Amino acid sequence: MYDRALLNRLINENKIDGKSQLINNDTFEAFEQSEFPIWKRLKVKDTTVPAYSAYNNQKVLYRKEEGLKVVPRPYQSMALKAVFAARTYGPSEKHRLLTEVFANAGSFIEVGDNVLVHEPVILQMAMNAENPLLLDRHTIQVGENASVTVVLDYSDDGSSVYQNSLVNIVAARGAKVHMVKIQNLGTESSHIFGGLSILARDAEVRFNSIDLGGGITATDYSTYLEDENATAFVDSIYIGDGEAKLDLGYNIYHNGRRTQSDIQVKGALLEQSRKVFRGNLYFAKGAKRSKGAEQEFVILLDQGVRADSIPALLCDEDDVQGEHAASAGQVDANKLFYLMSRGLTEKEAKELIVMASFAPVIEQLPIEGLKERIHTIVGEKLTQDL
Repeated sequence: MYDRALLNRLINENKIDGKSQLINNDTFEAFEQSEFPIWKRLKVKDTTVPAYSAYNNQKVLYRKEEGLKVVPRPYQSMALKAVFAARTYGPSEKHRLLTEVFANAGSFIEVGDNVLVHEPVILQMAMNAENPLLLDRHTIQVGENASVTVVLDYSDDGSSVYQNSLVNIVAARGAKVHMVKIQNLGTESSHIFGGLSILARDAEVRFNSIDLGGGITATDYSTYLEDENATAFVDSIYIGDGEAKLDLGYNIYHNGRRTQSDIQVKGALLEQSRKVFRGNLYFAKGAKRSKGAEQEFVILLDQGVRADSIPALLCDEDDVQGEHAASAGQVDANKLFYLMSRGLTEKEAKELIVMASFAPVIEQLPIEGLKERIHTIVGEKLTQDL
């Protein structure tokens, strides 16, 4: 299905940039030789990708500012491709290469040195029966001492859709990037997401991942702290309901001295949903005085759910600090009793407890309307399923 004939046709029809032909041919060979994964813990064996189709529903919303460049297509220079290809990231090599070669949407965002972008760049990626396949690649290149906020918003109309995304971020010295990914897909849809951030000295990247839907959700985000004092934050929330299956992976590579990272993941599982969390902190030789912490907490709201957490620390340097923790449990009985004694029903009390857990992440969102929307979606899901 995704063969060389398709690749050549897309190049001839200018649906893939002709300048990238050589790169895509090389990448295609690696794509052919790799295999889609089997998520054993989630009992997912079939990762069939729908037939290729064009995507024509991307909207890019931003205020034009001097020093900000936004190109609504998946452009990447050869130099950037080489930088990203040298790092490991994404749910699997096959998923990553699929979008590398056959991307049908995306964007290139560039912020010049010392440019502070005041309003978020919003990328709305809505899917429907006319646009059931989304293979989108986004590149964000931020100059020295510059800052930007980017919001990726994925949604569908209830149709069965397939989405496989790549986001690549390069933050130069002193840059600050706030990346927000939101997905609220239907129960018959697949959401595959691979993220990569590369940070220079004194740079900071904050990543918010908000997964509220999807039949299959696979998120794998990796951050490389390459130089001194680089800082990474991951703040994520998720909900699994019905028979949803979630595989969530977050990786921080501490390569520079005095780098810092913090991973905070909060979730709630209902009905027959399953979740696997994988958190990895890597301390390379030479990452002296670096600090990293990761924590995942999931609330189990039904007996039929399953939650696996696999936090890990891997260290080749002595002079570092690393912490990890994971916990899963039902709603605290004392909290529940207290709230119900104040007049709340059991459903209302459980909803309040879950929303309180999610609130620190929701409050980080850069748009008030977005906060209200997330509150509404989470509330509806909890009220419907509890």
